Amino acid sequence: MAMISAYLYNIEQNKLTSLDAAGLLATAPSPQAPPGKPPRERDAASGGLQAAPAQCRDGEFVWVDVTAPTEEEFQLLIQRFGLHPLVVEDIKSVEGRPKLHDYGDYLFVIFHGVSLENVPEETTLKGTPEGRFDVQLIEIDCLVGRDYVVTIHQEPLQPFDDLRRRWQRHPELMRPGTPYLLYEIMDEVLDDFFPLLDKLDERIDDFEDRLFTNFEERLSSDIFSLKRNLLEIRHVAGPTRDVVNILLRHNAERGGQHFAYFQDLYDHAVRIVDMIDTFRDILSGALDAYLAIESNRMNAVMKTLTSASIILLIPTLIAGVYGMNFTNMPELHSRYGYFIVLGIMAATMMGLAMYFRRKDWL
Repeated sequence: MAMISAYLYNIEQNKLTSLDAAGLLATAPSPQAPPGKPPRERDAASGGLQAAPAQCRDGEFVWVDVTAPTEEEFQLLIQRFGLHPLVVEDIKSVEGRPKLHDYGDYLFVIFHGVSLENVPEETTLKGTPEGRFDVQLIEIDCLVGRDYVVTIHQEPLQPFDDLRRRWQRHPELMRPGTPYLLYEIMDEVLDDFFPLLDKLDERIDDFEDRLFTNFEERLSSDIFSLKRNLLEIRHVAGPTRDVVNILLRHNAERGGQHFAYFQDLYDHAVRIVDMIDTFRDILSGALDAYLAIESNRMNAVMKTLTSASIILLIPTLIAGVYGMNFTNMPELHSRYGYFIVLGIMAATMMGLAMYFRRKDWL
């Protein structure tokens, strides 16, 4: 479902105003340049976004958040912020990897949120009935200018709703401007990874219990499924760390006024990557342990079958000998030969059974 929300913040008045489409267009300080103006590649020594043309009046900046944008809403963004069609094309396409494009007028940042909404809460900790997790990664396209931030995504995001409510309660939080707003947005998204990782950690503990207390044949498929989930998260968490590192360096080039905030983001990203790598190592060890236990169980079965085969071999051999049709076999004419042979068979089988039990093969 398409939805657009826009908020204008006046720093001097400490006032936050919700905007509709007409209000968003009215926040421009002057007539906009023709749509389709190509972005200028940023010169690292030019001060970055400080030289970008103003998109709002002095002392104001705007946050526009768009969920599942339609073509009409894309045209609104092009008209309001002068986005180049190639940038819009990048936003419309699905990028599987976080990245950052640095232009003269704005930064184009791609990162990902995470969601477990498709899995009922009561089954999340123990997995779905098939023992699987449904981890959904949501791409977020973010445009950051000197006095505006635009976020675009296809699914509703709870972290953004939390941030809007907190901003409405405490407008003064955003006084530092758009770099701080970008920090808050990315911080909310990255913080959402930790509850998911905690649930995965609980799932791994459940695997260990199933491995050593109640061995299950299907455990290997559950381990592989969880490793795939971790790999999906790792594919976005690693590049996100690199994106934050670039933001950290760029902020340092511009004086480092928000260096501490982006350093906090970097610490979160590093922690997420480290947790994922740790979980993958634990799962690899659990899988090795599973294979070792399965091999030991197979060896135990082979020992049992071998013992049973040997126990049955001796009576079969004796019965085969006396089943030959030779004329000169004195035992065949013995009065008690039949009972003696049966006793030998029974004694031999009992002796072998006791031997293999003592060897713990039975």
